[in-house]
Amino acid sequence: MASGRSFGLLVAVALALQAYAQLPVVISHSIDVNITVPPFKVEQDDAYLCVSALLPPHPHKLVGVIPHAKQEVVHHILLYGCAEPHMAPKDGKPVAWRCDMKPVCNGPSTTILYGWGRNAPDLRLPEGVGFSVGDRTGVKYIVAQVHYLKVRPPDDHSGVTLLLKPHAVPYAAGLMSFASWFTIPPGKKSHPIVNTCCYKGNEPLTMFAVRVHTHALGRRVYMTRERWNKTGTEELVSRDPQLPQSFVPTTRHTIWPGDRLTVTCLFDSSSKTAPVSAGGTHNDEMCNMYTMVYGKTPYLTMCDNEVQDIRDDSPGALPRHSSLVADPMPNWRPPAPAGTPGDDALAAQAVGDATSVTTGPDGTLWVLYRASGVWKADTFTAKEVITRKDPVPEAVVLNLHPDTGKILGRWGAGVFYLPHSITVDNYGNVWVVDVGRHQVLKFDPKGKQLLVVGKDRQPGAGKDHFCKPTQVSVLRDGSFIVADGYCNSRVVWFDKTGKYIAESGAIKAVVHGVLVDECEGLVYVASREGRKVVALDITDTKKRLQLKATYDMAAAGHGQVWALRFGPYGEQLALTWDEGKDARLVNVRFPAQFWTLPGTAKLSPHDFALGGAATELSGAGDRFFAVYVASVGVACDTQCGPLHKYVVVPDGIKLPAQWELETAVAVPSKAKDAHPGDAKELPHGAVAANHTANVVAKAISKGLPAPAKPPADEEEDEGGAMVADDYDEDVEDDTEDAADYEAAKKAEEEEVEAEEEAMADYEEFITGVRPNITHNTGEPVPLDKERFQVLVQDKKAAAKTMGTSGWGIGVVVVIVVMMTVMVVYYARGVVMSYIQSISASSSNPGSGAGIKGGPSAANSVAAGDGIRKTFGAWAAAAEGLLGRFGGRGGAAAAAGLASTPVAGGAKRSTAAEVEAARERERLLRSGP
Repeated sequence: MASGRSFGLLVAVALALQAYAQLPVVISHSIDVNITVPPFKVEQDDAYLCVSALLPPHPHKLVGVIPHAKQEVVHHILLYGCAEPHMAPKDGKPVAWRCDMKPVCNGPSTTILYGWGRNAPDLRLPEGVGFSVGDRTGVKYIVAQVHYLKVRPPDDHSGVTLLLKPHAVPYAAGLMSFASWFTIPPGKKSHPIVNTCCYKGNEPLTMFAVRVHTHALGRRVYMTRERWNKTGTEELVSRDPQLPQSFVPTTRHTIWPGDRLTVTCLFDSSSKTAPVSAGGTHNDEMCNMYTMVYGKTPYLTMCDNEVQDIRDDSPGALPRHSSLVADPMPNWRPPAPAGTPGDDALAAQAVGDATSVTTGPDGTLWVLYRASGVWKADTFTAKEVITRKDPVPEAVVLNLHPDTGKILGRWGAGVFYLPHSITVDNYGNVWVVDVGRHQVLKFDPKGKQLLVVGKDRQPGAGKDHFCKPTQVSVLRDGSFIVADGYCNSRVVWFDKTGKYIAESGAIKAVVHGVLVDECEGLVYVASREGRKVVALDITDTKKRLQLKATYDMAAAGHGQVWALRFGPYGEQLALTWDEGKDARLVNVRFPAQFWTLPGTAKLSPHDFALGGAATELSGAGDRFFAVYVASVGVACDTQCGPLHKYVVVPDGIKLPAQWELETAVAVPSKAKDAHPGDAKELPHGAVAANHTANVVAKAISKGLPAPAKPPADEEEDEGGAMVADDYDEDVEDDTEDAADYEAAKKAEEEEVEAEEEAMADYEEFITGVRPNITHNTGEPVPLDKERFQVLVQDKKAAAKTMGTSGWGIGVVVVIVVMMTVMVVYYARGVVMSYIQSISASSSNPGSGAGIKGGPSAANSVAAGDGIRKTFGAWAAAAEGLLGRFGGRGGAAAAAGLASTPVAGGAKRSTAAEVEAARERERLLRSGP
């Protein structure tokens, strides 16, 4: 029996060694980072002190915050994210500075991540949601701003603990902040302050938590939005600002591009005899709302009455300095033109070349294929009537998984004559424009026809005919605008029933694409041969579809304009291409900013869509963008191939090695897709209390004296008790904190649990410390549904399609049997050599590890040493393992792909723009 147990342990250790040596390991525990205001003398009320956090040297996900403050001492705490703080930690120790009404970050880019006030409890983000922080993310530093109500007490230890995870999560947290300047007149029982901004983005966002803030006069803060049918407004959230000012879970709503959001604060100034203005002291007032959201990529903005602070370097922005490379994921296998083998008879049919691609509100891809409907010289008569007698027999509308290209649904056989473009509206309805039928057709997601506009195979003009239309763009109220197209050279607007509203004047042919921006009240139109993008008015009822602006792509050196889509933060992107030259994605308003698509000179790109790349490529860092390209045309005849996918890789970041990606596909990661549940508030001091109890129990079990308890008045304060006062606390206690934080999770399936236990055996073998293992089972709480079941897919469809891992496990087992004896003799030596190599590199100041400690290289080394002092062997091990995301040769290099530099460079900020950005942020900086 004993030999059997020993053999089992050997097998477990061997499996763990194999995993550690070759697989993209996910460390199960979290890391706690404490931000505590160090000694700093303050002799006045309403002082603002700031201190920056020393983050681990690799990207992490911020998944929770534990405040350490009391209402009678601290008015509020705000967490800011920035590329470089005003003052960085020195020698691994936090440094405080006075930041009264001043920027906390160097440069204009500042991001608010969290706020606390009025003894609010701890916060945990929903399962599967996190902020990317640390090196190689948009938030390299986190700064805590602490507003002291009175003179700071001498024994004050106010601050927060950040809960970080070292692996990817499927959804990115974001924040929409509202604040404005105002004056409240005296003697008013209910005086409103109103702040409105429109959501400009390229994907729907889900609201999950809200925090409001006023001072003593505030009575109610609420958010409304304009109804899609323009019949009024609907209230999304409301809260009393005199309650604890934490991020509280709220009824989830989907925020759609074009939604106009209004935050209103009601104030009672009946007791005042003089006006009260907005300001930074507790005697002034504020009207703030912070709305936490999530999506595939982060969205963080500040709103001040229609003015939003959006920068080129905002987290989730399309990186200006970057290259596009073919997606290196080995499981990206979209349908091939000749057909895709499968059990489904439809799946085996030929699909031909892709002619159009778009994303649905749930993030999946919708692709329109040509199949046998190829456009040739004799396809139309001289009168533009199609010569084909029968519709295309193949099903050409395909719904695909965005990471793998797996077919999730397929329909449309025997319906279309020459399909040209596909659009999906906010309700999930699928719109197909058929050049051969001269019609626009609307379907539900399953392929049931709902609406047809135009006369079947009857070209014409006027209010009820089209002539070779090209694309449709749908507004939130269900009305739609059609690019009509090859013959008529116009755009036409219809209501949701298909009734004619208005049309534009002549636009130089071919009118090949159309994109509605409801925030701006404009429709952008691609004039292909004109090499221009024109903007038409959709707000003035007397000037509908009249010209507002023209953007000349040819003048900026770009080719013909083929398609238009939204980029992050509402950028309008154009796909330009001339035969013999690589295609480009161009920022329409700033055409000097563009991204080149390598290898597309003869690909004849026809349409594109923007989405999120697989998380295996970015790890815990900001998710990379993916660009999907549909290519079809004379340049490659019928050989343009399948749907193409590119990844936008920021300069200075290397993709994982190809062998790592292949292994990740063969052996699914434990960081699986999750359907986010509710955000959670923890009881005051719950994490700290559990931590203290566990430390005591562990000490007793080891025969050691129990640690002394803190004084009674500090053991559990109302704002969340202190976990640690500095960065020198034992790492075992740090990991215990994180494990306790996750203790509510249930056990996973047996095989997953066994795998994690084997990993724990190995980690204990290396360090002598056995980490707490947390398992997660049960169905995550599904999203509430508003208009369409956005961002929630069937579990099988949502899961990463990585293929069965049975063969991989079999190979591992064979290797384990062969290596068991070798493991017995050599495991310890290998492990010790690995640790020694890490220790050697960690002690080398020239190794480049660590994070920038300010603008100088000397500070960078000091910061790195501070991290190693803090986390010891665990930080070194994590650095060695997680460094695979940045230290290995990139997949692009392995494939022989050349990086394409961005022409034009980043948009420079003028002094006036920087000052304007700071002015818009001052209320938010001075307190929520």
